[in-house]
Amino acid sequence: MDYGKIVNDIFSQISGARFDIKLWDSRKFKYGNTKKKPGFTLVFEDENTAKRLLSEGALGFGEAYMEGKLHIEGSIDDYLRLRHQFKSIKPSARMIIATLLAKHGGLKSTEDQIAYHYDIGNDFFEKFLDEQTKSYSCALFKNPSQKLDEAQLEKIKLICNWLNLPPNSSVLDLGSGWGGFANYAAENHKWNIEGLTLSKKQLKYSKDLISKNKQSNRVSFKYKDMLTELPKKQYDAIVMIESIEHVGKDRLASYFDDLYKIVKPGGSLYIQATGQYKSRTVDKFITKYVFPGGYLPSYKELVALPIDAGFRAIEIHDNTDDYICTMKTWISSIEANKQFIEDIYGESSYRLWELWTHGAKISFEVGYMSLFRLHFKKPK
Repeated sequence: MDYGKIVNDIFSQISGARFDIKLWDSRKFKYGNTKKKPGFTLVFEDENTAKRLLSEGALGFGEAYMEGKLHIEGSIDDYLRLRHQFKSIKPSARMIIATLLAKHGGLKSTEDQIAYHYDIGNDFFEKFLDEQTKSYSCALFKNPSQKLDEAQLEKIKLICNWLNLPPNSSVLDLGSGWGGFANYAAENHKWNIEGLTLSKKQLKYSKDLISKNKQSNRVSFKYKDMLTELPKKQYDAIVMIESIEHVGKDRLASYFDDLYKIVKPGGSLYIQATGQYKSRTVDKFITKYVFPGGYLPSYKELVALPIDAGFRAIEIHDNTDDYICTMKTWISSIEANKQFIEDIYGESSYRLWELWTHGAKISFEVGYMSLFRLHFKKPK
């Protein structure tokens, strides 16, 4: 089977883009208006890489890119934007046979450790997160040129303004990260915050932060699973800053029922979520290396399920442009620290984060993913 021809069969169906492909055997295919300079060249190091793309799809592409078996010369954004056309490709008989042969060949994914994301270490995240709040979530930009530190603080201020709670109110922070929201809310609003996390490195950092800022009397962080170890007492508000994505589709409805029970009458539920207007499966590369067990809830689920549980919708916003700006700043910082990341964590780790951040930015730009901010209240 000539897998070079299969690669050509696939990419020749892509329209509107000027790009080239180089194969392991020196063959080169050109696509689009050849009078123009290609936006990128996709380089296959060996035939096995082509087989992995056929048999494993996004997972095969991602792992081949991490391993250096697949290169993108030129704009990675142009390629990732082009990938969103793959769903419209019509398989030929030759493509179907080649895919079956590739899968039958028993090609397996590499069994690398998956502790890339939250356990990679605070030193890594400090290279691209804002210095003040260490927010690993979408910021709120007043304008695209605003600094990330300021935009992340604007996001936290918005949450606090929406909640509009008096001093000494109780707030449950589910997925509390590096403690930026809890520290600000305690310091500036005198709220009593309880945060839950399953990252030991985040937990230690958060506790040290609160101790340093003398907020230990108002803030506590606990190493608990927010899915199975929700507290029994009630709170004036619950805050979920991009942690609802870890709940999963099957338990989402019952989880909102559980949250409703632990919000006091008249209390609030704030959710910031990466979601989708149309529910789609998260690709296997993301669920393996970036977002284990993750599910991006649909707009309908994010709105209807809390209402079904008994909440009233107060604010519903699509702020996807904010995530595009956030991703651009993260990408810039990660690329500026390429040598540090490769020296400490390895080339494959850098390539993983390069691919994920660029891919996420493009997904927000083309409407595949969206950023929602929602505020609900429990009737009195």
